[in-house]
Amino acid sequence: MSSNNTTASNASAWTEVEYSARCMSPYISTPIYIPEETSYYLCREGGVREQHKLTFVVFRAEGADPDDWEDSPMMGCLDICVLGEGDEEVEPVEAVYLGVPTEQFINVVREDDNEIVFDFTWRYGSISIDRATKTDEGWVIKKDDFGEDGIAMHLTPRKGNAFTLRLVMPYVGFSLTDDKGNRVSGDIEIKHEDVSNYNYCFVGNPSNDRFQISLDDNKLNYMCVLTEDNRLSVRDMRERLALVDEIETEGTLDQLLMGAHSILVKNKSSRWRIQLTGEDVDGASDVEINGVALARFAFERYTEDKEVDEDLLAQRLMHMEQRYAFQWYWLCDDDWSHENLEGLMDMEGLDADPEKMMRQALLFNRYETFMKRLAAFSYISQRTIQGDQLQARNNKRKIARCVRHLLAHRAGEENVWELDEEARKEIQHFHGTFHREFVAALEE
Repeated sequence: MSSNNTTASNASAWTEVEYSARCMSPYISTPIYIPEETSYYLCREGGVREQHKLTFVVFRAEGADPDDWEDSPMMGCLDICVLGEGDEEVEPVEAVYLGVPTEQFINVVREDDNEIVFDFTWRYGSISIDRATKTDEGWVIKKDDFGEDGIAMHLTPRKGNAFTLRLVMPYVGFSLTDDKGNRVSGDIEIKHEDVSNYNYCFVGNPSNDRFQISLDDNKLNYMCVLTEDNRLSVRDMRERLALVDEIETEGTLDQLLMGAHSILVKNKSSRWRIQLTGEDVDGASDVEINGVALARFAFERYTEDKEVDEDLLAQRLMHMEQRYAFQWYWLCDDDWSHENLEGLMDMEGLDADPEKMMRQALLFNRYETFMKRLAAFSYISQRTIQGDQLQARNNKRKIARCVRHLLAHRAGEENVWELDEEARKEIQHFHGTFHREFVAALEE
């Protein structure tokens, strides 16, 4: 789910909120507050950011007495504040509350090259829109009248103060924005750690209601189709458009990637070719792809810093899987044994130096624990969107073939590292896409 942060001030304690995609509308310039779709944070100087439940949040109408806080939101413009400790003063954040979700509030009845017709469902008061004509069909607005700042829509609730929203004419179709909000397209390389800073958005109309995505060099091909409730149904183009999942029309790029490392997006005549590069581990390109070489490489990376950040190192090592077509869980305990670390561990004079022997033993134990965690994480890793049962049945033979390779590898009857790159990638693909079925077959 995409999120927007709003910070009210630079006070020593302040409120921040994060809005889900359901709080956004491509036709309204600001997010709309929905209590159950919003996360609340109490922030303090020094980087402290504590999440709190709705029960610790209070509300105040815009322009109300500074101490006039209530437990429930009121219609229109309001302040939201997370309760501080004791008498701690916390700066609130501004928001707009409509009483209904955005997808229920605004609906596009009709659109062509010249005008757009909106219909609104809002039982709390009356609406008027600048430079718009009210008809039986809805509010008719000429697209040329929007301009860069949009058009003012005035809402007058039966209870509370009148307030104004701005209607905007969004970019129709698929769009991708970087961390500065600039639209990007074409061939793009993005580091793994930066992918959540990129956001996708799809605004559809009758002539542009879908886009295609191809993941990991055509391993998966999906059609994303706009639904009546303003979501995207994800359909498998290789399985007669069978429904795989539903996602929001707006979100972060890593959500659209669904665990893949590359994606090609096609919408009308536009293309986005995105490759995740990550921060490659130094020396990874020179490593021979086999269990012992990879274990030795991981040990070198593990010991190059006195205080290794194991989570960060594991994340970086996991990035190697897609790039070099292997999985860490293919390694076995023998691959990282003492014998296979010869030349990397200082074993000289251990018998005469019990303290040194203890240090080296502790180092190896920590490394071995790290490798077991890395292999376990690799084993459970799977794509966000999984193939359904029908797809699994259709691919049953291919899954079984991949499982046989791994079972034979475990039994010492075959060396999975000797498979060509395409065969190793096939194992990766079916392990990640049909994880439940793959693991069940592997553990029988």
